[in-house]
Amino acid sequence: MPKIEMCLKENIEHIRNTFHDTSDLIVRNLKSGCEGSLEMNIVYLDGIIDTDVIQDYVVKPLLEPFETEGLTESLIDQIIERIVESADVKTTTQYQELTNGIVQGSTVLLIDGFPEGIIIPSPKWAERSVEASIGERSVRGPQIGLTEKIKTNINLIRGSLKTPDLCVETVEIGTNSPTSVSILYIDGTVDNGILKEVKKRIHSLTVKYVLSERVVEEVLEGKPKTFFSRLRHSERIDGAVSSLFEGRVVVMVDGYPFAIIAPALFIDFIQAPDDYHISMGRFTSRIIRFIAFLLGIYLPAVYIALANFHKDDIPTKISKAIISDDEILPTFWEIAILLFLVRILVDVSFRLPQSAVILVSLIGTIVIGETAVTAKLIHPVSLIVIGITALSSFLGANRGLVGPDATLRIVFLLTANFFGFNGIIIGTTILMLYMVSLKSLGVPYLSPIIPFKMQELKDTFYREDLQRLTNSKHTYTKDGD
Repeated sequence: MPKIEMCLKENIEHIRNTFHDTSDLIVRNLKSGCEGSLEMNIVYLDGIIDTDVIQDYVVKPLLEPFETEGLTESLIDQIIERIVESADVKTTTQYQELTNGIVQGSTVLLIDGFPEGIIIPSPKWAERSVEASIGERSVRGPQIGLTEKIKTNINLIRGSLKTPDLCVETVEIGTNSPTSVSILYIDGTVDNGILKEVKKRIHSLTVKYVLSERVVEEVLEGKPKTFFSRLRHSERIDGAVSSLFEGRVVVMVDGYPFAIIAPALFIDFIQAPDDYHISMGRFTSRIIRFIAFLLGIYLPAVYIALANFHKDDIPTKISKAIISDDEILPTFWEIAILLFLVRILVDVSFRLPQSAVILVSLIGTIVIGETAVTAKLIHPVSLIVIGITALSSFLGANRGLVGPDATLRIVFLLTANFFGFNGIIIGTTILMLYMVSLKSLGVPYLSPIIPFKMQELKDTFYREDLQRLTNSKHTYTKDGD
C-alpha cells in the first residue's frame, strides 16, 4: 500500500489521479502558521460533506496565526489537539485510508513537508426523514421504521435499547466500492456460538461491491440453498430490539432500510408486531396465520385431487356443485391458469404507476371473474379456491413466507394431479423430513417444536404472559445438542 509523500504537490497529484480528475473533487489551498509559513491543502468531494462545519471548525481556526516552534508536541498533534475543532479526527500515513475517507464524506488535510494526513469526518448525506414502517404496520406499538442510513438506524436502536452492553461492530465490504455492514448484539445476552458464526461468514465475504443486501444474506444463510428463508427481515425498531434481547444477532447494511435478524426459525414467520402490543388474539392469531399458510399450499392441490381421483367418494350433490364437466378446460388447467393470472396481477400492481393499479385491477377482475365463468372456461368454485389461496398467501407475504408458499403450491398441485391424496401425504412426509434437516446458523429450523424444547414453547403458536416472557432467557439448540 503506497504511503503519503513529503511533497504536498505529489500527494495532491496522486489523489487527483485516483479520482480521475473528477469535477467535484475540491482542493482548497491554505497558508497557515506564523506569517503563513505553512502550505496546506484541504481535499473533499463537493456535495457529500457539510461545508459549514469545515468552514467554521477547520478553515477558520487554521487561518488564525499560531506558533509552530518551541512546542513539545509535533505540528500534526498541535493541529489535532489545539486547532481543529472537530470531535472525531484521525491521522494516517496511507493513501488508501485517505481515499476511503474522502469517498465516505470526510475532509482530508495535507501539509507540505509532512508524510501524514489528517482525516476529519464531515459527511452530509441526503436521506429521507424517519417515517412510520410501511411493510410491517401495527395497530399499536412503535411506528418508527428504519431508514437507508446505517448510522441513523443505530441511533434509533440505541434510543430504544439504553444499555452499555449493546455492541456494534462495523466492517467494510467491497473492494471497489466499500459498504458499511454493522453487526449488533447485546453482550451477555447474545448466543456466542451464533455470534461467532455470523462474524465468520461476514468476514469470509469477498465482493467488488454490495449491490443488494441479498449478497450478505446469502453468505449468512450458507449452504444448502433452500426456498425457505433462514433469515428474517424487519424494518421496525421494536422488531430489531426484541430480537437482540432474545440473544440473536442483527446485521445492518448501509443503504438498505431493513435489519437482517439471525437465526430465523420457521415459527418466527407466523409472528407479528401486534402480538406483543394487544391482548386480543394471543392464543389464536398465530394459529390462524399458520392455517392460512397451509391453505395457500394445499387448497388447490386438495381440489385437484378431489376432481381427478375422489369425485365418487363424496356425496353426489356436493360433487355436482363443486365439480362439473360443463367447462371447456380440465380442472387442473383451470387452477393453473388462474394461479398464473393472479401472479401477473400481483406483479403488475407492484410495477405500474399507482394511478394505473385500479384500472388494471378492474380489468383483471372482469377477465378472470365474470367473463371466464360465463364463457364456461372456468368453474365458479375454481375462482373461490384461488381467491382463498391468494388471500391466505398475502397474510404471510411480508413475513418471508412468499417463497415457500409459491414453490410448495406448485409442487403439491402437480403431485395431486398425478397421484391424488396419496401423493399429497407422501409429499408432506418428505417436506417434514426436509424441514427437519434445515438449520439456521446451526440452529434447527423447526426448533423448539423439533427438537422439542418445552421451556421455549412460551412464544411459539401462542404468546405467554408478557412479564414472564420478558424476564425469561432464550436458548437455542445447536448441532449435536
